[in-house]
Amino acid sequence: MKKIMIVLAMMLSLTLFTSCEKEGPIDVGQLPEAARVYLQKNYPEKTIVFAKKDSELFKTRYEVALDDGMKIEFDSDGLPVDVDMYD
Repeated sequence: MKKIMIVLAMMLSLTLFTSCEKEGPIDVGQLPEAARVYLQKNYPEKTIVFAKKDSELFKTRYEVALDDGMKIEFDSDGLPVDVDMYD
């Protein structure tokens, strides 16, 4: 019985870790609504050139790059958490 429980726990752990999404590009429409509103309100003249989603086990972050090199990171609710002005 103990061996079965260990095997089941290992399978569950493996499933959790392999089913998590990794980072990857997304369409701007897939950003949280709060992030899109923030960008439209604060940077209406800028163009989004890249958006990506980074999902880990317990948190999701979004990163947006604008046409002037600015990068903005949002939390899972779409609230900005970091702004890098220029690289």
